[in-house]
Amino acid sequence: MKSELRNINRGEIVYHKKMTTTSWHLKIRTIFPMELDIDKNPGYIIPVMIGYNNQGIPVLRRFMLWSYDAMRNIADITIHPSPDKELYNWLGDLQNGKIIKWMNPEEMVLQESNAECYYLIGNADAQSFFYQFNRNLPFSSMVNSFVYSRHTGEFFPDVDGSYPLNYHIVYPYSPERVLDLFRSDFIKTSKDFKIILAGNDEVNKLFTNFFKKEWETREDQVKIVNFNNPY
Repeated sequence: MKSELRNINRGEIVYHKKMTTTSWHLKIRTIFPMELDIDKNPGYIIPVMIGYNNQGIPVLRRFMLWSYDAMRNIADITIHPSPDKELYNWLGDLQNGKIIKWMNPEEMVLQESNAECYYLIGNADAQSFFYQFNRNLPFSSMVNSFVYSRHTGEFFPDVDGSYPLNYHIVYPYSPERVLDLFRSDFIKTSKDFKIILAGNDEVNKLFTNFFKKEWETREDQVKIVNFNNPY
């Protein structure tokens, strides 16, 4: 017997496309408005049900909210399936008009207070989150971004077609080379600043230690965003 989840929402796939070698773009028309506070919290994860396991338990995957059109109830989400074979199969079966089930959005970063300057540092999987975050900052805030990848072809524009971030290919790749490239391109600002880290665990740890030792950051100045929540 299949187990059912509570707080289930339903939406219709109105667009789906593979954007890069590692990412997909979906548009979902929701039946009811999403309860989001983008100004206070510009980062959200959408848990989507992609099927059931052999015990009849719902299988969830967490996707990144990229943009939300509250007038039309259209949510743009990005998916980075590698190396998830089950998710690849689900994506292969998608069709426009298909109804999917999703849970309530999960908050990722609480925008407790604004800063004069932000450093956005993460890998290619963080792009849609950084785009959303950047769009909702005050115009007075300065943004220094460092988005890195070991391969070409993993970068994509924001929903409006713009490329507002700084993108870097790190080859040959190593976490240490990522940090070295950042150090050669950026210096500590004299302004009040905050740092958002959205890379893998090893890179995040290197940057955290670097900022604490060389930039003498306070704990509240560095936030780590983890996209790899358990399913």
